[in-house]
Amino acid sequence: MPLSRIRQEDLKSYSVVDTSTEKVYKSTYGPTRTHVLIKLLSLSELNDRSRQAVQNHIEYISRIESEHVTPMVGIYRTPNMLGIVTQWMPNGSLHSLIYQRDLYPVLPLSLCIRILRDVAEGLTFLHNLHPSIAHQRLKPCNILLDDQYHVKLSDIQTLDLPKLSISSDENDTHRVYMSPQRLQGHEPTTADDMYSFGTCAHELVSRKCPFQDIDPLKRDTLVVRGHRPQPSIDIILKSSNLPQSQRTDLSRLIDLCWHQDPSMRPTAAKCLSQLRGILQTFSVEESKREMDNFVIKKEMAMQDCQSQTRTVEFHIKYLDDCWLTSHRNRTQSTPEEGTKVSPLCSGKKEKRSASLPVTTPTNGSHMLTMGHHPRTERNSRVSWTHVEPVGHAKPPPLLRCRNCVETLNRNLEVLLNSITEGHLNQLIDIMMSKFVLSRDDVEYINAEQTRKARIRKYIETCCEKGEEASRMTLESLLTRKIIYMNPVN
Repeated sequence: MPLSRIRQEDLKSYSVVDTSTEKVYKSTYGPTRTHVLIKLLSLSELNDRSRQAVQNHIEYISRIESEHVTPMVGIYRTPNMLGIVTQWMPNGSLHSLIYQRDLYPVLPLSLCIRILRDVAEGLTFLHNLHPSIAHQRLKPCNILLDDQYHVKLSDIQTLDLPKLSISSDENDTHRVYMSPQRLQGHEPTTADDMYSFGTCAHELVSRKCPFQDIDPLKRDTLVVRGHRPQPSIDIILKSSNLPQSQRTDLSRLIDLCWHQDPSMRPTAAKCLSQLRGILQTFSVEESKREMDNFVIKKEMAMQDCQSQTRTVEFHIKYLDDCWLTSHRNRTQSTPEEGTKVSPLCSGKKEKRSASLPVTTPTNGSHMLTMGHHPRTERNSRVSWTHVEPVGHAKPPPLLRCRNCVETLNRNLEVLLNSITEGHLNQLIDIMMSKFVLSRDDVEYINAEQTRKARIRKYIETCCEKGEEASRMTLESLLTRKIIYMNPVN
């Protein structure tokens, strides 16, 4: 059966969840009332043939039925964007498990081996298909964890998938897990997946990013020459209760997975068999006890941070013309960024108005926080610029007043004549990304019938929010040269 086409009314709204690696879009799928994840792909740079190839790829991957492959719910389409809607994995990704130490101070070794076994089982399934499928993008953030911490592989590629543009940051992150052959431009094979598997296994057990202190260009050269992450798994697990023979077997297995010669790397099935054997060294009672303690500590940590966590929802229509970026910021800007010296006001540090919505700063990387509104995420090929139309008269300078609220109010007529519909949309995007405007605020602004009425409503709303909101509006307009002020005498 073809993959379901999901209508806008089936999703209604979404929120942006900040994971340990990126910001993802979470929504509720109306027909099943379950949480789903929306992975966005920009199609604006693809021709019709490439767009169809992307859709064919998604249709093909959606037909893969495995307990270790993330189930797809459907496709959400807009004119220039395709959203892959999959089941929401409540325990995030393997990357979160490795690096969110506030939530997971200790990882039971039995859980680590079980996760690696699940990954090997998922790869075995993909590699044994006819024709076989190489995952191509195996890394911790594409290894998702369900409510029982079992693995679901995501972001599976195919050879005929068009190359979608990604940021240099994302590309650099992915290259850490690429085999020497892939770094040299060879076509992907299942042996390359096994190299990635070995790198992920070392990262999970060591809880350290591979080559984190080495320059990316130098790192690629070292990998091609045969260098690998250190120390060995045997040394890392020296203090564990895993028998010496099993530690040695696991260390040798990983060394073979990232062997310089692809033909020497074990198959996923071989890895699966060895990991099953290692997992049997843990007693059922011991594994259950460790897992219970692990879950209890995680739940306690979540309770401590829930009162500080804030979720903001946006209407799904905002995804229609969203400014996509592949390099989503890993951390959210905190309200302290709002205390910069303002060139418009008195020169003192301005605190946020009490009426201004504020996001609580996080004390650890485990916090789930709101990210930027997606329409403000910048594509690497797109920038906000103001082009003055030919023959368009420069607006008169604004009258500088005692504070930013008064400056907006006293110069209302100039602003009404200077701000275009496009400028207004940009301002709204920026203010939503900073949590100055809520979804209700935007709906009230857009409810006005004319451009000037919407601008007037926007300015009134910012003035009601206080000095900080007004300052941000004026600075945005000045930065884009939509307005200007005479220098202070």
